[in-house]
Amino acid sequence: MSPFQVDLSDTPYWRTVEKHGGWHRFACQLLARQVLDDYGIDEGLCLDLGCGLGWFGIELAKLTDLEVLLVDIDRDKLLKARENASKEDVRGRVHLLLVDAHHLPFRDRTMSLIVCRGAVFFWNRPDRAFKEVYRVMKPGAVGFLGGAIGRYMPKGLRARIIETVKKEVRKLGPDKEREWWRRRTPGWLTKWLDKAGVDGFRFIPDPPGIWVEIRKGRCP
Repeated sequence: MSPFQVDLSDTPYWRTVEKHGGWHRFACQLLARQVLDDYGIDEGLCLDLGCGLGWFGIELAKLTDLEVLLVDIDRDKLLKARENASKEDVRGRVHLLLVDAHHLPFRDRTMSLIVCRGAVFFWNRPDRAFKEVYRVMKPGAVGFLGGAIGRYMPKGLRARIIETVKKEVRKLGPDKEREWWRRRTPGWLTKWLDKAGVDGFRFIPDPPGIWVEIRKGRCP
């Protein structure tokens, strides 16, 4: 485990979620709409990788005909995601699996859409996880991975969320704070994407975070 790695339940991200759960869910609602507007993928298999409470994938299921797989390595988070899916009446198209992102138990070229909000920055071997992501993407599929707020968030609330997150990150101490922000840069992500052999990616700035969009070309 990396010296930076900590129990994710005690990270600034999860502390913010616990204190402001409404913000987290609202952000996932807006992100789901953004992903649908940008990519138009509304059927097939969708993988919500490191789903946490499941809201990103659940909101995508509500907006589309996607079959959504909520996967996480944290059993307690998955149980909460199951409760949320049941409350939103999407259990028929939402399935939950205890899965390590470094070893995805899916066949090659099966996923039409992969989303991941937050978990990217805590993978022990980002290159291995990115390689797995690329392997299971269908030709023409899109991956939208990273961690941020999304461009549809209202300006005033966005400013409040950013200030809250920065306040929590400062509590990590200078060294871990620097590492936190370093991992949210194109340079850090490019290193691991290149090592994984992923082609066809671009970065979408979304301060204080960042997204990487991965596209898998169609077979000629």
